[in-house]
Amino acid sequence: MARGTTLNSLIDQLRAESGYSLTVSLGAANRDVLINVLQRTQRKLWEDFAWPFMRIKSDIAASASLRYYNIPSNIDVDRIERIEFKDGGYWQPLDYGVGPHQLAEHDSDEAETGWPVRTWEIYSDTQFEVWPIPNTNGTASTLDGYIRVIGIRNLSDLVDGADRADLDDHLLVLFAASEILSRNKTGDAEAKMMQAQTHYMRLRARLSKSNTFSIGAAPAPREPRLKGAIIT
Repeated sequence: MARGTTLNSLIDQLRAESGYSLTVSLGAANRDVLINVLQRTQRKLWEDFAWPFMRIKSDIAASASLRYYNIPSNIDVDRIERIEFKDGGYWQPLDYGVGPHQLAEHDSDEAETGWPVRTWEIYSDTQFEVWPIPNTNGTASTLDGYIRVIGIRNLSDLVDGADRADLDDHLLVLFAASEILSRNKTGDAEAKMMQAQTHYMRLRARLSKSNTFSIGAAPAPREPRLKGAIIT
């Protein structure tokens, strides 16, 4: 059981769990099918749980008079957990929402600025808005005036044989094998699913206990934007 297993190794493991031939020449015909199942399985599992080892942060310097900022390309827009702003040496979580109440105090539509940044809101699939619009640039040496985006990173590609999985290999293979066995109406499909579910819950429990990343008093994730998939 490990993360970072290559796609080639995953395919070999999946063939063994599914009862497919391990001979490359005989297994070439179904390779694309196995890759597709593995890709889909990893994405479902990634969406279903905020895996702590995939949580990352990215710091962005505030720019005077700049209202909109690019969402870091390695963080999924729907998996942003919180955004913080550093002011006076301390990181403070920002509230979510830029509405009439905020604009009545500092009207961003009229390019009014202020300090410190206090709230944020998704602007598009690639950008977010902050309020008030900063009136000062961030300081690189201290990170004061920096915006910190915290969330779950995007999945790595799982296309070429040398590509490496982000999630546990045994977890991926068991779920993928149970799908294939069920599709082929094989008698042990249900048993394989039970193995997969047991391993999944074991991993989640272990990671939840060892997760030292605290979201403290941070605002709850934005419900309308969250994606999820229930593994059944």
